[in-house]
Amino acid sequence: MVGSYGLIGCGGAGASGAAATATYLGTQRPGDVWSWTLNADTFTATNSTLGYTYSGTKSTLSTGFLKLTITSTNDPGVTVGQSAYALEYPNTALIIKPMGADTRPPIFAGSLGSNPAGPTVTFNYVKVPKNGWLSTDEAYGYVTFNVSGNNYDGTTNTYDINGNFLGNNPSQFVGNNGEMTDLNPQGGIQTTGAMTPSGVCVLDYGPGNGGAIGVKQPAAPVDLTSLGTKSFRGYLVNQGKTQCVTVTPNGDGTLHGAGYQNPTGVETGTLDGGGGVTVTFTGQPAPGLVSIDIATSGGAEHIVAAISSVGGKFMIFGVGIDSGGSGYNVALAEN
Repeated sequence: MVGSYGLIGCGGAGASGAAATATYLGTQRPGDVWSWTLNADTFTATNSTLGYTYSGTKSTLSTGFLKLTITSTNDPGVTVGQSAYALEYPNTALIIKPMGADTRPPIFAGSLGSNPAGPTVTFNYVKVPKNGWLSTDEAYGYVTFNVSGNNYDGTTNTYDINGNFLGNNPSQFVGNNGEMTDLNPQGGIQTTGAMTPSGVCVLDYGPGNGGAIGVKQPAAPVDLTSLGTKSFRGYLVNQGKTQCVTVTPNGDGTLHGAGYQNPTGVETGTLDGGGGVTVTFTGQPAPGLVSIDIATSGGAEHIVAAISSVGGKFMIFGVGIDSGGSGYNVALAEN
């Protein structure tokens, strides 16, 4: 299992603007490890893979996203005054459209604080594609851990984007205040990650190797009819860019997705004028693993998403492959 870091809820997605300090550990394609600390009106961040540090101010936009404005950094690709945009579920998860060029992939992060409780815990996940990822590679799966103290031992069931079973892999982690270390890393590459008691997991397999993001598997299948009535905000990561998006119900069980104009449309609510997409939920091969068809102006695409209710709000992490054969991710939080 591979992982990335996830969501912080702001606006309707969660209790934004919480005064308490929250710490998150996350990943960014293709394998940079990040740590973030958010306070009431400031933040700090570190890309530990590249050795870059960031600090600045935090505010909430009318669109429900957080705006994180840089006041200090040693990153040569970022300048003071540039902003990142984030969604936060306090003490659960954080998703960030990074500062700098729109081509920078998003950061998914999970909160640190305590380990998920046992005696067993099951996570559904989707991959954050590595460099050179193909449609025949692992795209999603689920893992059930037996929990003994801080030790998590289980078996990962893996599938490609078309639902073909690829096999089982052993999965062994040790937890320390929510930070997870893989005791059986793939190819000997050290894995870093986070798993939260509230139900989000994020793992990173190192530079060039991608990661995984997921949620606890629900006890029963997700009600897709109810899901089709909800509104969301989040990110589309496709065609070399990260875009803030808004998703609303069409009234017929499908959803309409539209992107905010890059780079600052998320601040004013200005959409990109592309017409958007229609999202149709088509099946559920396992509880919380949902097949989705995306109708675009250029044709149809298929994604698979890990979906669950976290703190009473749906979180959606999806992986798909575009018409050009490139993998992409979708990350959404219910308003």
